[in-house]
Amino acid sequence: MKMATTIHGIGAQHPTIGPLSDKTNVAQLGKTPVTDADADNKKKRKAEHDLPQGYTTTKKEKFVKKEEPPAWKVEARSATPPPASEPKKITTPGRVGPIRRTSFSCTPNILPFKGTKGKKVRKTAAEKDAEYKQFVLENEQHVFHALHVCYNKGPNGSPTYDEYGFELDYKKVADWMKPKAYNKRSMVNGMERHLERRKREDEKMKAIFFEHGEAPERSDNSEYWKDRVSKDLNVPWHRVGVKEFEEWERRGFKKARKGDYENITKEDRERMLGLMSGASLRK
Repeated sequence: MKMATTIHGIGAQHPTIGPLSDKTNVAQLGKTPVTDADADNKKKRKAEHDLPQGYTTTKKEKFVKKEEPPAWKVEARSATPPPASEPKKITTPGRVGPIRRTSFSCTPNILPFKGTKGKKVRKTAAEKDAEYKQFVLENEQHVFHALHVCYNKGPNGSPTYDEYGFELDYKKVADWMKPKAYNKRSMVNGMERHLERRKREDEKMKAIFFEHGEAPERSDNSEYWKDRVSKDLNVPWHRVGVKEFEEWERRGFKKARKGDYENITKEDRERMLGLMSGASLRK
């Protein structure tokens, strides 16, 4: 049996291929015919697939390097802006409340007289004191605002925080509020005892904090040594003493080396002023 005659016969009309001949392949009868446009598209896709990275083709089938848009256009088109850089976070053990800005220029204008014109009388010391306390309670920028608030709450009142966010101790504040009689001799003696005790403590802390033979001669920056121990032990700065330094050494923290804590940044100095201000009245 001849191949051409088993299907339609030579000269038969195929609906898509057209007239059949003796050279027609039977496998072509089940396929969709390939047109000139399809062949061109196939060549173009193959050419684009074989292009080097970063190149495209023009209508004349030439290799042309893609032009990248300027950086400022890409940034302007970006829907998601870059995240803002976060400020440096500094942990301060024991600080709970927010930091409030205080000012020494925030002072009351207490007039010495009261009454209407022609009938003015001089205010008593108690009246001036009451006026001063009222002003301090009403103005958060006053440096003693938190102390007066703590004192007014009493021993069973809610916690009160100083301008640097540390909780105040009511008993210490109440003792500070009591009027005291000072004389020059007692003040000088008390200061000398404090300085001598501080010197002994600094020497002990220095011997613990630094590697052997690498401690500085002076202890001017001992507050910053305490700050390091405070963070390592998670203990408030105003509670750190020789006992805490001994615990710090026992737990095996890395000791300071020669030259450490000599160059203090402005940021650290300002932070230290906040830690030291009113530290003796904190819990």
